[in-house]
Amino acid sequence: MIEARDVRKAYQMGGVTLEVLKGVSLRIDRGGFVAITGPSGAGKSTLLHLLAALDTPTSGTVLWNGQAVSSVSDAKRAAFRNERLGIVFQFYHLLPELSALENVALPGWVRGSRDGRQLRERAAECLAQVGLGARLRHRPRELSGGEQQRVAIARALVNQPEWLLCDEPTGNLDSKTGAEVIDLLVGLRRRRDLGLVLVTHEAKLAELAERIITLEDGRIGGAT
Repeated sequence: MIEARDVRKAYQMGGVTLEVLKGVSLRIDRGGFVAITGPSGAGKSTLLHLLAALDTPTSGTVLWNGQAVSSVSDAKRAAFRNERLGIVFQFYHLLPELSALENVALPGWVRGSRDGRQLRERAAECLAQVGLGARLRHRPRELSGGEQQRVAIARALVNQPEWLLCDEPTGNLDSKTGAEVIDLLVGLRRRRDLGLVLVTHEAKLAELAERIITLEDGRIGGAT
């Protein structure tokens, strides 16, 4: 379960305080599929980053299964993300000098996997699940945008997470490729019994979720 309790986030910009989140509280049960939507600047990505323990709130608490992850050390938050979460961004963040297989295996190496062969086999399996079983040795520059995003999704799956958290995963893709990526995410969620939190500004994508949370000016403006 993911829970946010009166979460606020503010940034200092040139002596001015910019309050992005203004007291957000929500709960997402294990295995749920939730879309976070709203206009540009509403705080969607900021909220996702807090839920994913990529950042800490100015005040309030983020909890996973009752454990406050927003108040632990950076090292503990990094270990938590690596063990429990798969995160997919709008930009693919693939290392250009590594092959698709090596990019996907990277979180396992960071986690300290001692069985390199098993890790490579799992990475190859994840690439096959996203339709890239024939692209294991290709580097990012040899792949299309949609293929690079599929590599990023496979990378998010390699440590067998409980949740996928996705920040505008179709934002860099054309409509056809974006629809294919969303179908892939929804299908993976069902097959792997994953929770899925999807940040998107596209209403059609949000409607695929079981629940929609709308942010407006840093606050929850509506939920269905």
